[in-house]
Amino acid sequence: MTSPSTWVAGDFRRLAAVGTPLLRHRSITHLVVVVTALAVAVLFAIPNAPIIKAGLITAPPPVESILPANVGVGVASADGVVLNFPGPMDRDAVRAALRLTPRTDVTFLWNADSTTLALVPTVRWATDQRYAIHVPAGTALADRRQLAADWRASFTTQTAPRVVTLAVTEVSGTPSADIPTVVQQVLASSGDRDAGSSAPDDVAPDASAATGIGLTFSAAMDHAATENAFLITPSVPGAFEWHGTTLWFAPDQRLVPGVRYAISVAGARDADGIRVGGDTSFSLATRPSAQAMTVSPAIWASGVTGQTVTIGFSQPMDRDATAAAFSLADTISGQLVAGQIAWSADSRSLTFSAEGGFTLGHEFVATLGAGARDADGNPVSISWRFSAAAPAPTYTYSPVPASPGTSDMVQYALNQLNSARASYGIAPLALDPALTAVAYGHAADMLANGYFSHDSLDGTTYKQRLTNAGISYGWSGENACYLGYGGGVQATLDWCHSAFWSEPYPGGGNHKDNILHTAYRRVGIGIATGSNKVYVVWDFTD
Repeated sequence: MTSPSTWVAGDFRRLAAVGTPLLRHRSITHLVVVVTALAVAVLFAIPNAPIIKAGLITAPPPVESILPANVGVGVASADGVVLNFPGPMDRDAVRAALRLTPRTDVTFLWNADSTTLALVPTVRWATDQRYAIHVPAGTALADRRQLAADWRASFTTQTAPRVVTLAVTEVSGTPSADIPTVVQQVLASSGDRDAGSSAPDDVAPDASAATGIGLTFSAAMDHAATENAFLITPSVPGAFEWHGTTLWFAPDQRLVPGVRYAISVAGARDADGIRVGGDTSFSLATRPSAQAMTVSPAIWASGVTGQTVTIGFSQPMDRDATAAAFSLADTISGQLVAGQIAWSADSRSLTFSAEGGFTLGHEFVATLGAGARDADGNPVSISWRFSAAAPAPTYTYSPVPASPGTSDMVQYALNQLNSARASYGIAPLALDPALTAVAYGHAADMLANGYFSHDSLDGTTYKQRLTNAGISYGWSGENACYLGYGGGVQATLDWCHSAFWSEPYPGGGNHKDNILHTAYRRVGIGIATGSNKVYVVWDFTD
């Protein structure tokens, strides 16, 4: 039988040859020393069976242990583990009887006198795993005796590399040589979520759209394999850069605001070829872009006085860029309005003060154009119209007898029409008593009979009503409006005029076309009220 020294020199050379594909790993010779130093008592039902302790053969303890021998802690995934038997074993019997759990393909390497067996994984041990070894009672020894009791051992394997932090940074373009400043860092954890937590640890909320992503690993990684495993969804092109064990990904373009991005490095490997374990999936959510939430004057507001325009935003804005993109144009003169811009302290409100105020009777367009952006760099735009109050009228009206609609409200309605016409440079309308009587008659009929239409219940059209009243005309038109919730006459007139004025112009015969028709010279206005209802009829003729 070969001596132990010959076994070390010969069989371990053979062990090294068998393990050639397992590059960059510790040798079995080293593991024998380490593992046997860590071994605990191994039970054999053989008289005077020795056990291994610190590499020395001693007598067995008087009290038998049912615990398996610990033959390795944190064993590298490509290293072998050494089993020290108390005496020579029958190699074939051990190969047939030995059970390894979880099941793994291994190579059996014996020393010369068959007292020590090295199990070397054909590929690799699984990481973060506890393995159990069982040689059952009855297994043959070399001298044809048998084990009188089960022989058990166990070992644990090394921890797999893990992602220990997810870092979200504000960078743009290709990463610089310096590590970007981390503005948000979230611990990556594969454990259970805390009971009171509403979001997983690996989620980065409210990230900038101009962001970079850093993943820090617990071990040195295979750069190419890890970059190939990196996946971001929705897909974003970008560049990689390594700083120690941290992989930085800088997108080539801004991320989309208000979108959740999923990140995965499943399949990444460390420098020894071990796959990354633990949590490999993460996510971040970009904050939404700012929106123009409020404007003053209101969209399509009329009769505006004062000299300021204000925009309220949902998030802080880039002051300089947004101020440069704001303009206020006078649609009548075709000129931009000069003025000054001021911001609120939180950069969420822009106020433009027009020099000299708004020209009376003119319409204006306020625009936040190209270049306006929020503090995160996302574009923001808006455009709307409003008209300034009309100048005081310089014309006179024909006297009209008081009507049931009250003369002051009829006059109020007439002022609305003529202010609107003046803003377009169109001559005012004269209030005609005969037309007013026809308009009031139809308004009163609709109130009394509970309907709303240009035609009377007997089918009479507005043109027939004018003709039946003996009114001569070439051009004619009629507007009608109704409110049934008791808002009052003036509130009804304001609401109706605002609804008419919001229509497109020219509109192909809509209410606004009637108000601004250049052929009309006269108008009749009928207002009928009762039972919290208000009916208004405007009849126009040349």
